[in-house]
Amino acid sequence: MGFRVFVGVSFVFALLVSLLVHLPASWLWQFVPNTPGLVVSGISGTPWKGSASQIRWQQWVLGEAEWTMFPWKLLTGDAAFKVSMGRGSELGYRGDGTLGINFDGPYAKGVVLTMSAQQVVQSVRLPIPLTLGGSFTLTLNDYRFASPYCQALDGVLTWNGALVGTPMGEIDLGPVNAELSCNDGQLAATSHQKSNQVESDWQASLSQNQTYSLNGWFTPGAELPANLRDQLKWLGSPDASGRYPVRYSGRL
Repeated sequence: MGFRVFVGVSFVFALLVSLLVHLPASWLWQFVPNTPGLVVSGISGTPWKGSASQIRWQQWVLGEAEWTMFPWKLLTGDAAFKVSMGRGSELGYRGDGTLGINFDGPYAKGVVLTMSAQQVVQSVRLPIPLTLGGSFTLTLNDYRFASPYCQALDGVLTWNGALVGTPMGEIDLGPVNAELSCNDGQLAATSHQKSNQVESDWQASLSQNQTYSLNGWFTPGAELPANLRDQLKWLGSPDASGRYPVRYSGRL
């Protein structure tokens, strides 16, 4: 009798494990709490290892994604995944890192995203005609989502090979790094940049109603092209330190 019970329990246990291992990710997704602005389609595979053919975040198509779960984190109520994404995206980006969701909501850690600078220009309406050279690398050390943007954010945006093309010529900015944070649900960035052509300091923000602002200053350097330097007269007089103010605002 005891042997039969053992065999029966073992069979049920093996069946449950098999069902869990082969559980369709598409079936499980319907029980995930809804995140406003996020649409995931074409889900295949299992929760442990699978893919989605398209991810849309608000108005942006983010392309395909593949994931592998960290199963031991489930013991603490944390569904965490190693994710690679970006193939087939209209934005032309690539990314990988850890994405997850727990009792506090969705989060990201160690995520690195890359995207050409010119593609960013095409995705955002700028108040003046510009072309950008190089590429952007976004590193999210720690990010926690709260509608519409964030609850917490610790990250860096790096502009590699930073060039700005204007109707009057190109500006070489040198290395550009912006520290990213979240203040009361508002995205914020601060940066100080310096090259032989120009030095600048600025603060940017994106509010919950999708309005943005950019405030700061720039100082022309010794190697700024002459045709660009000649245009500075239209900006008025600089302050006592030779700085010209920069202020832009608008809506995405």
